[in-house]
This record gives sequence, C-alpha cells and structure tokens, in this order.
Amino acid sequence: LKISRRTVLRGAAGGLAVGFALPPLEAMFNSNGNALADGAAIPVRMGIFFWGDGVKPDRWVPTTTGAGWMPSPSLQPLVTAGVADYVNVVSGMVEKASTERGHHSGTVGILSGGPLVVQPAGGAPYRSTFTLPSIDQVAANIIGTNTKFKSIETGISTRVNANEGTTLQYLSHTGPDSPNPAEYDPAALYNRIFAMGFTPPGGAPAVADATLGFRKSVLDSVLGDLMNLRDRVSTSDKVRLDKHADNIRTMENRLVTNNAVTMSTACALPMNPGSFMDQNGNEQIAAKMAAMSDLIAMALACDQARVFSMQFTGSVAGTVFTEVNVNGGHHQLTHDEPGDQPMVQATTVYTVQMFAVLLNALKAIPEGAGNLLDNCAILASTDTSDGRFHNLLDYPILIAGKGGGYFKYPGIHYRSPTGDENTSNALLSLLRAAGTNVDSVGADNGLSSTTCSPIEA
Repeated sequence: LKISRRTVLRGAAGGLAVGFALPPLEAMFNSNGNALADGAAIPVRMGIFFWGDGVKPDRWVPTTTGAGWMPSPSLQPLVTAGVADYVNVVSGMVEKASTERGHHSGTVGILSGGPLVVQPAGGAPYRSTFTLPSIDQVAANIIGTNTKFKSIETGISTRVNANEGTTLQYLSHTGPDSPNPAEYDPAALYNRIFAMGFTPPGGAPAVADATLGFRKSVLDSVLGDLMNLRDRVSTSDKVRLDKHADNIRTMENRLVTNNAVTMSTACALPMNPGSFMDQNGNEQIAAKMAAMSDLIAMALACDQARVFSMQFTGSVAGTVFTEVNVNGGHHQLTHDEPGDQPMVQATTVYTVQMFAVLLNALKAIPEGAGNLLDNCAILASTDTSDGRFHNLLDYPILIAGKGGGYFKYPGIHYRSPTGDENTSNALLSLLRAAGTNVDSVGADNGLSSTTCSPIEA
C-alpha cells in the first residue's frame, strides 16, 4: 500500500468542513526510503547559521584539502561531535559585493551577495542596510510558499548592535530597511510554531487559534488602507507600498490556507522548553542553543517551514562568552586582545561547538532511510575573515548537510586555487541544493552565476 503524503482525513465539525493530515507513515516513502511514495523527492531544507566578528584564519583553515581534511583547531569540535562528515569547508574565497565598511560589507555580502546601502549615520559610527533580500528569503519565496511559515528566524545572543542600521541588528532581510526580526526566546518560538494552529501527528485536533478571524479582519483592513494611500503617493512610494501589500497578502494566505504537509516520521509535538533568562547578568548561551536547535529541527520535521536562519551572535556585538571564561564584549575583544588572541580563539571554538549542537539536533531526527540533516543545506559563516583587520579575503565558509545528495559526502575541504573566487559561488550552490533552480545570486561585484562545483556531488 502506498499513501500520498497529502492524504487528509476530512469531516465536518459545527457545520464547517475540517481536515486533518495523516501521521507520517512508512507507506508515504518508497521502498528505499529515499523518496516519497508518489515519486516526489524528500524536500530539502535550507538554513543559515551566522556569527559576528570573524575568526582567526591561521587556526580556522584546515591544513589539508580534499576528502579526509585534517581539522584545524577551530573546526575540531565538528569531529568531536561526530558531524564533520556532513560539512564541506570552503576557503580562499573573497567577499566581493562591497568593501565600504568592514563588518557591514561582509554581513551584507555573505548573506545576500549584494552591496550594502549606505545611510546617513545620524550620530552612529556608520549606518547601512541591505540592497537585496538575504538568501534565506530568496529561498523562502520559492520553497517556503506551501508551509505554514515561509521561514523561521531565530537568534541566540541578544547582545546585538542596534545602533548602526538593520545590517548589524538583523540577519534576515526582504530588502532595504525590511528586516525579519529574530525570535530570541525559545518559549515564544515554541508558542508561535507548536501552540495555536499546530496539528499534531496522528490526526489529533489542531490546537485552536481563537484569534484567527480577528487577525484576518485586521489584515483586510490594512490592505484597504494601503490601497487608499497608494493613490496619493509618488511612483517610488507606490512600489514600496506594493511590496508591503504583497507581504501582507502572503500572511493572509497562510491564515486561510490549509496546506497538507510532508511530515518526517519523527514529527512530534515537543515540550515547551521555557525561557532562558540571564543569570547574574550572563546569558545562558549553551542552554538556549540546545533548546532552539531542537525546536528548529522539529519544526522542519513537521514541515512547518523549510527555511530557517539563526543569528548566533551579531556583528559588532557585545556578546560575553562567560561559558568559556571570557569576560569582555566580543567585538571589542577582537580588537583589543594582544598577541595571537587566545580568548578570541576560544570564542570561535565555542561557536563551532554550538553549530555542532544544531547539526546533531537535525541528525537525530530520522527521515526516510536517513536523517533530517541528510536533507538540509546550511550555510555557516560570519561578517569578516579576521575581526581584528576587517578583511574580506580567505572568507570562512562552511556548507553543512547533504542537501538531499547535492553536496559531497563525506565533505571535503575546497581551497580556491586562485584565492580570488567569489563567495557568492557558495551561496549559489546552497540555493540550488535547496531546489530553487535560480541561475544567479547577488549583484554588482558580488554577482555570480557560477556555483562552487568542487563541493557538489
């Protein structure tokens, strides 16, 4: 017996038609477990893991290339955590999109492939925003339209820079001055995804959302006001309003559409992990990371979203890594610590350890004949190469997950032989692994129509 993943139990309640998705069954996969029963591929999910203020390149880049790469001190946690095989390391590439301002340029370039928009500083050291959508939103507009959430934005350290425009404060952007704020509270993320409106596996009733009709009426009202305003503004403002209206219509469609979902066999209603408040002024980074990783993994397994982002730490931010006995704000430390900066290096190792926590949360979820990480494509990167010098050369890039077979497994270390390849090549590989079929990514000097083919299977 083969059952479509879109099979829905239908009935009526209170005079209204209702539908419940069947739980994920073995009959929904083919006999090999590498595709769905109807022949469709298991969906690939795309993610971003971002941290601020760079690395120490001499302790980041592996000493060998190709398969079986020798882990550097910074990447050793991937080996220790048992996920190194799932990681392709890319080095020797250059972020070319813009070079106006260190951290700002690197953040916008590695997350979108485009240049930044310089804004009036207004008393800040500098201010900027994105020109293009970040790549998570490029993917979400293509592969995220049939899930309850187009994308999920999360963050770990709240010590972000909110003084220099949207570039440093937010990871995900739909365009200039149009960020998608991250959720930093695991309890709030749980309530957003798994409380109101979530249909648990097994055909159990959905968690009732009493606000649905009210929110729908509010959106209708907002759209009406936008259309009235549109008749009275300039041509350029009409374009901005049309873009905003499209975003509102997307929200409206998610409220009224009951899309059947493709759940992993491990989809389950998780426990609310609660919040992780600061303890004696210190962030609970490790505990929050574990909770957020588990929630993201289950959200993907239950097909609530296929695109996610995590801002582990922000660019030019004041995260204090007390959990590795570092007591200074991170950005300032990258400039002030003398010598070969052992404390900065300790924060980099810790960051990679936390990335491994995310990868293991995905790896722990069975899916088909493998696991959820097999069907993920995740970019892990930062805003500069060496934070002390703000350089954009030899950019640190990790691509994790098999991407549904798109990427080499076990992963390799590819080092550009020219030292001048565009980091956007890696972004294009990521987007194509996710099934977007885009032909290019970025703009201006960051534009690329060439993938990073050496890491592709």
